[in-house]
Amino acid sequence: PQVVLDKAPHQVWVARLLENVLMEFALVPSDTDSALFEKTFDILLQQAMQERNRGGEHSTIAQEHVTTTTTARDKSKQKHHGKEKRTWGQAKVTKEAMAELDFSKDIVEDGMEMDNSNALAEARAAYLPNANEVNAWEQPARSLNDNDDSSSSWGSSLQGLLGTMGNKVLTEEDLEKPLEEMHAMLTSKNVANDISTEMCNSVKLALVGKRMQSFHRVKTAVRQSLEKVITKLLQPSNDRNVDLLRSVVTKREGTIFRSGQKEPYTIVMVGINGVGKSTSLAKIAYYLKSNGCSPMLAACDTFRSGAVEQLNVHAKCLEVPLYHKGYAKDPSSVAKEAIAHAQVEGHDVVLVDTAGRMQNNVPLMKALSKLVVENKPDLVLFVCEALVGNDGIDQLIMFNKALKSGGHSRQIDGIVLTKFDTVSDKVGAALTMTHITGAPIAFIGTGQKYNHLKKLSTQDVIASLFA
Repeated sequence: PQVVLDKAPHQVWVARLLENVLMEFALVPSDTDSALFEKTFDILLQQAMQERNRGGEHSTIAQEHVTTTTTARDKSKQKHHGKEKRTWGQAKVTKEAMAELDFSKDIVEDGMEMDNSNALAEARAAYLPNANEVNAWEQPARSLNDNDDSSSSWGSSLQGLLGTMGNKVLTEEDLEKPLEEMHAMLTSKNVANDISTEMCNSVKLALVGKRMQSFHRVKTAVRQSLEKVITKLLQPSNDRNVDLLRSVVTKREGTIFRSGQKEPYTIVMVGINGVGKSTSLAKIAYYLKSNGCSPMLAACDTFRSGAVEQLNVHAKCLEVPLYHKGYAKDPSSVAKEAIAHAQVEGHDVVLVDTAGRMQNNVPLMKALSKLVVENKPDLVLFVCEALVGNDGIDQLIMFNKALKSGGHSRQIDGIVLTKFDTVSDKVGAALTMTHITGAPIAFIGTGQKYNHLKKLSTQDVIASLFA
């Protein structure tokens, strides 16, 4: 503004306009919507032009007013370091202009936008299944037909590996080269080296010393040996197999506390940023509700802007209650209050949403450990993208380490793999993750809708590996 006054004193109204614009947007982030700036600028421009038309010949007085105002403000800044009281010009902004600039809708008592009809309508269209759509967990596993000779069958790739075996007793020498090729194929699909070796050894034991009169018998023997190895990987024998419905029902029918209320089954979802924790949580809630449970959601992501509103949209789509306390709260305290509230209201499951965090963020990992240790959830599920491959193993190891910090023995109970429908044949990382950590795969996400959730079957893995 001072540059304008020095160059063209008669254009004092332009200087006043620039001064008001600078004060209006001095503290506004650079990524602010340009439409908001343009509307505000138009209002200030109209005020300045009205002032020019009124003042006209009094430009000198106006110039002195600008200089005096600027000087007084500079002196005030020297005396006071607090927030400055600003003057937005002499003209008053009309109610119509303010209403045009007000983008807040349906504010509730906590000051959050909790009811956005447009977002809710879009979410229902995107997430709710169609009327006659079969839930993914009710669909049968992929069939492995050993008599299917089509190029799309699971064993078509075996034809090039083992299809030359004649009608003779097979020896280790006969299988050496085909099994080397099988090992290379498995590792190319993100299967860990030791797991690939174990699978190939299992196939060798099934074939060596036996006479296979047809390739169909070879396929049957290979399938049976692979099923044995993969089943052992997907279902650990250390009592860590996740049967969610059974666990919920068992606790629901268990001990009643002295208050006459049953403690709900608590599930905590953890993982890094952007892997789909909230959507996976909503899918599990839909799965539980479809099987006769009464879930409640708990918004314990009090850090990310919009997290509570996002979970509220899911809750409204699912028609289940949401417990929240807004933002900047202790997630562990919110979870504790949510569990107590669900117990009073008679809900048998509480699904706790947590803030995404990178595995090397020490403060946030400590906060997560605090939430888990203090609330003692029945199930801690690690959510990971199936696309990340072996990087997901590093994430899981770090989260496990964080939960065990401080001498605690708690660990990740199960894994939820999202976007599993996009990995094609690169399913080996799922086996590796389970093999290294001992945590079973509880669910896989096979699409965007709530009913696109299922358990990972041995047949699906074999069909994907040998597609």
